[in-house]
Amino acid sequence: MASLRRALGYISLRWKDPSTCEACGNEFTCGATITGCWCMQVKLPKETRVRLREQYKDCLCRGCLDRARVEGQ
Repeated sequence: MASLRRALGYISLRWKDPSTCEACGNEFTCGATITGCWCMQVKLPKETRVRLREQYKDCLCRGCLDRARVEGQ
């Protein structure tokens, strides 16, 4: 059942289980669906993206991505 729910989550966000931001620990809903994800709309400098990928293995919430964007400018 969990794998079905996970698959449905890629079609509609209402099926998504909450994620925990690896940076701040807050719960959020990952926006990854078959059409993309909101996180790709956050414009980060290449160096910032590289640093975040090295530092974290899972998704970050929008607040943490926005902070990383501001700090990276």
